Amino acid sequence: MAATPMDSPNSNSPSPHSIHPASPIPLDSPLRTHTKRNLPSTLSSTYPHGLLSGHPRTASQQASFDAQKREILNSMTAEQIEKRYGEMTEKVKGLLEEEERKGREVDEKIEALKMERDVERRVWERVKGKKVGG
Repeated sequence: MAATPMDSPNSNSPSPHSIHPASPIPLDSPLRTHTKRNLPSTLSSTYPHGLLSGHPRTASQQASFDAQKREILNSMTAEQIEKRYGEMTEKVKGLLEEEERKGREVDEKIEALKMERDVERRVWERVKGKKVGG
């Protein structure tokens, strides 16, 4: 059977790695790792160029990132990296919880001010009604 245009890859069509599926890629999928970056398995990238952010860096930014990564991988064990990662995620979670708490406080204040405004509006309508009728 001869290969049809749909069966053979086309140089103009995007590679399967550059197509982003509608559903998230499973954590154990081989699509999560790319050969261009030597990342630990816990920091696998879903981007074909291997960057965690998905945004390309300038040459100097990439060189700086590679140097920092090399220093970390040479000076820390996998367990130490995981521990530091856990500490940082807990710190970020704490900051997010604090921001959520502040947001709830602001929402409560807004709700109280809306209620106060409604009371003032009702009083104003009564005063206005008495002036017109009185």
